[in-house]
Amino acid sequence: MKTVVITGSSKGIGLGLAEAFLERGCNVVLSSRTKAKIYAEYERLRGKYGSKRLAACSCDVTEVEPLRKLWKTAKDKFGTVEVWINNAGIANTTRPLWEMDSSEIPRVVNTNMIGVIYGTQVALRGMLDQGGGQIYNTEGFGSDDMVLSGLSVYGATKRGLRYFSASVAEEVKELPVQVGTISPGIVLTDFLFDDVRKMTPEKREQAKSIYNMLGDEVETVTPWLADEILKNEENGRRIIWLDEDRTNAYMADEDRMARDIFSKHGL
Repeated sequence: MKTVVITGSSKGIGLGLAEAFLERGCNVVLSSRTKAKIYAEYERLRGKYGSKRLAACSCDVTEVEPLRKLWKTAKDKFGTVEVWINNAGIANTTRPLWEMDSSEIPRVVNTNMIGVIYGTQVALRGMLDQGGGQIYNTEGFGSDDMVLSGLSVYGATKRGLRYFSASVAEEVKELPVQVGTISPGIVLTDFLFDDVRKMTPEKREQAKSIYNMLGDEVETVTPWLADEILKNEENGRRIIWLDEDRTNAYMADEDRMARDIFSKHGL
C-alpha cells in the first residue's frame, strides 16, 4: 500500500489521479491552495473510501513552508511517502504577451516552476531521509518544444520543468530516489473550457477542432497514469498518455474527427 501525495488535487487531473490511486488501494493526501475546495473534496472522497487511507492539507506551493507542512501531514498519518506528484499548475490566458495582464506572469511562473522546484526539494529531502521514493512532475504544452501563439509564458514554464526534471533525475541516479514526469495530454477540464471561452472566435474554432480530435476525459487518462506510476521502476521516465501511436490512432478515427465536445458547454 503506497502513500501518494498530490499537489493541485482539488479538481481536474490531480483529483482524477487521487481517486484512481484510492481505487487501487493507496493512501492519498489531497492538497490545494484553496482550503475550502480541498476539504470539500476530502469529505466527498471520505464518504466513498473512508478516512483511513485519506488525508488533506491546504498548501500554497509557491512557498516552501506549506510544502514542508504537507510532507509532515503525510508522514505523520501514513509513516512514509512513496510517491509525490507535483501537479499544481496554472496557465495564462491565451493571448499574445503584450496583451497579457502583467500580474498573470509571476503567478504562472511561481506556481509552475518555483512550486515544482520547492516541492521536489521538500520531497527529495524527506525521501532520502526515509530511504527511497518517487517524484513526478506534470508536463504540459511546451514540454515537447511545441510553440503556440498566446502560450509563451505557460509554455516556457513547462519547457523549463522538463529540463529541471531531467537534471534532477541525473543528480539522483546513484540514490534510492527516482524522478520522472507525467504527460496527461489534452484533458477536457473546466479550465480548458474556460480558456476556450476567452479566445477570439478564429482561435476558438482552431482550438475546438484540435480538442475534439485529441482531447480525453479525466476519467479516461488518470487511471492509466496511476497504473503506470505504480509499476514504474525507472529513474527519469516520462509517462506519456498522448504519445505518437495514440495520436495517430485518434487522427485515423472518424468518430473522433466528427465529435463535438463543446456544445454542452455552450461553445
